[in-house]
Amino acid sequence: MKKYLIFIIACVAVCLLPFAGMAICPTTVSTENKVMSDFPSLMEEDGFLNLNFFQEFEEYFNEHFAFRNELVYADAKIQTSIFQVSNVDTVTYGKDGWLYYSSTLDDYLGYNRMSDRQIYNLAHNLSLVRQYVEEKGSDFVLSIPPNKNTLYGENMPYYDSYIADHTHNIDLLAPKLQELGVPYADLPQMFRNEEEILYLKRDSHWNMKGAVMAYNCIMDTLGYAHMDYGDSPVSRAKDEDGDLNRMLYTFYGEKELNYKYDIEQAYTYTNDVKSVEDAWIETEGGAGNGTLLMFRDSFGNTLIPLIANQFEKAWFTKEIPYGLESLMERYDPDTVVFEKVERNISEYINMPPIISAMEEKVPQIAGTLESDTTVSIEPLDNDYNYYKISGSVDEALLKDETDIIVRINDTYYKAYHIGANEYAVYIKKKNIQTYPAEIEVLTKDQEICRVVQTKKIDEGEILQ
Repeated sequence: MKKYLIFIIACVAVCLLPFAGMAICPTTVSTENKVMSDFPSLMEEDGFLNLNFFQEFEEYFNEHFAFRNELVYADAKIQTSIFQVSNVDTVTYGKDGWLYYSSTLDDYLGYNRMSDRQIYNLAHNLSLVRQYVEEKGSDFVLSIPPNKNTLYGENMPYYDSYIADHTHNIDLLAPKLQELGVPYADLPQMFRNEEEILYLKRDSHWNMKGAVMAYNCIMDTLGYAHMDYGDSPVSRAKDEDGDLNRMLYTFYGEKELNYKYDIEQAYTYTNDVKSVEDAWIETEGGAGNGTLLMFRDSFGNTLIPLIANQFEKAWFTKEIPYGLESLMERYDPDTVVFEKVERNISEYINMPPIISAMEEKVPQIAGTLESDTTVSIEPLDNDYNYYKISGSVDEALLKDETDIIVRINDTYYKAYHIGANEYAVYIKKKNIQTYPAEIEVLTKDQEICRVVQTKKIDEGEILQ
């Protein structure tokens, strides 16, 4: 009986340790990319009881219990060493200790691949952006860092037999971008041409040598003179703690080798920058390539020090959707760069950059078709200076490369193509002066236009 009592006491003590240990050793740093919650208050600011206290306390405890990171590491080490699997949904454990972002699995397997219509829509939206930027007198380039397993899938786990299609969306997109005249720094092809592995084993991004190559590809596509850093002193150090490494093993995972370039930093930050992870970064003092506005994601972290050195002023932003027009009106950049990783390129279809719709010259209209095309108008959530005119077109009326045009009163506009059969037009509120506004939706195939819906909307009917 005494043995059982000791066992029970020991089990209770182990269970209570994470809670009791919070008094002296709470977890204060998270490996996840989020702000840790504060201890909840029993009372709301208005003096009433906080009815969500226990729910908020559960969240607080799950983030702060004592030895959290150590326990997570121990569990991850057991799972990967014995069972060869990851204990974290966001990380896929591959061969020889390789780690991959789980969100790239569909791209790797060829599941949910974009249709020919969606590929065209993606390229079409980017071509509208290119047109807008160039009409403002700026240069434009698009870059898409490939997913790690797009380049180095040989170290993925047992998924090979489940691959449905070896062709990736970026492979289908590249020729369509060229056809529509979108300047494209072809990073996937550049990396595929290299025998050396240029991504980190335990991180989702390229190593520093890969970053330098990507930077050179972007600058070469722009046609700008720039330092290629080919003669810069390079060393290697085993101090890289990859993002996937931290997700899986918290702060205790094995670090790996990365390249170190001895590059003189000519630029300075002009806003309060904590790190290259910041959502908004401003720089000045680089070489004489004018000014730059760059929309980027985490792959841009290693590009910023390289690119900022080459521009007199630069603005780097992570905002989604891209507030392109408002930022161009404010900063008037000489150059605009889009950088977005392969796994997220569908955002250019679902959340296209915010610009006033480009006007379109419509040839003779061939006629009107009855259809279930829908039309709505409402203030744009992301910027109340704009109205968003949107809806869907009967898929039977859309071929792979059918364009959608929207007439608002007397002006025709090129619409963004959303998803497979939807559309959207952004227009500044001040540009609609006449009500009721007559909105007409047209399809365009090989210069032949047909009206598929017409609707009059009074100002009081606009959804608020």
